[in-house]
Amino acid sequence: MSSSRGSKKEVLKTLTAELYAIKELSKALPAIEKAASLIAKSKGKLLTTGVGKSSFIAMKVAATLTSLGQSAVFIHPVDALHGDLGIVRDGDTIVAFSYSGESEEIIKVGQYLRKAFKVSVIAVTGKSLSRLGKLADVVISIAVKEEGSPLGLAPMASTTAMLVAGDMLASSLTSREVFAKEHFAKFHPGGALGLELAKVESLMKTGRSMPIVRESSSTKAVLKNMSLKKLGITAAVNREGRLLGVVTDGDIRRWLLAGGKPSLDTAKEIMTKNPKTIQAGRSLKEALRVMEVHHITALFVVDKTNRPKGVIHIHDIIGKNVV
Repeated sequence: MSSSRGSKKEVLKTLTAELYAIKELSKALPAIEKAASLIAKSKGKLLTTGVGKSSFIAMKVAATLTSLGQSAVFIHPVDALHGDLGIVRDGDTIVAFSYSGESEEIIKVGQYLRKAFKVSVIAVTGKSLSRLGKLADVVISIAVKEEGSPLGLAPMASTTAMLVAGDMLASSLTSREVFAKEHFAKFHPGGALGLELAKVESLMKTGRSMPIVRESSSTKAVLKNMSLKKLGITAAVNREGRLLGVVTDGDIRRWLLAGGKPSLDTAKEIMTKNPKTIQAGRSLKEALRVMEVHHITALFVVDKTNRPKGVIHIHDIIGKNVV
């Protein structure tokens, strides 16, 4: 029983320590804004670095920045000293993560970069007067009372604060006016996120690739069109080009079993009227949901006047995304 109470106490200790470190970051806002301004004015790329647990924070921050359209690359300080500095160019900005600000690998890299290149250095550290702090053009200070880990040995509150500081920096570099959802979708084409952000128009088949016939077309013409376009479906439109129905492989089978006459019947006799459709600006996620709910494999994309502008097949979506 006492062991359980002790465990709960340690958990709350960790939470309290990390919440304190995050709350104290409000004092770092001026430094974060200054760092963002420095990065925005630079002509080069953004590099992040760190050693130990801080290296994972630096990796995550680089990944976040990259997903938001900022050219960011993580370099490990040890690897950097053995050849990876070939990626560095004049005009680059280095964001170095080190709570103590005294990690030898980080200091060596920082000192060398200052001598060999014209770069800017941003330090994310708990010790602004450390050697790293003195090397930096901007210091983002982390305030930690205690780590919150058992015996205070493992970095917890400090790495949490560095991670949040990195996210704050990423947010300050991302302008809503310049970086819209469309840009984010461009960098995230796969998975559920890609489905939600990408639009139907990005994958739909248009023009000559779109299967379409007149309602008055013969069944032979319908079959030829479906065979040529290889989607198992074709649209049937009227003289004005408005969608009246669709003919699918299933419609053909049912028509034949019902005694259909290939020499007499037309698309109008075979088609399924009032088919499910979607507009070009809708998301791939919504298109997939419509297909799943109605047990269909393709959707015609129509404009506001119900004229087909394209067609999207379930295989196009699955082939493009991990669903």
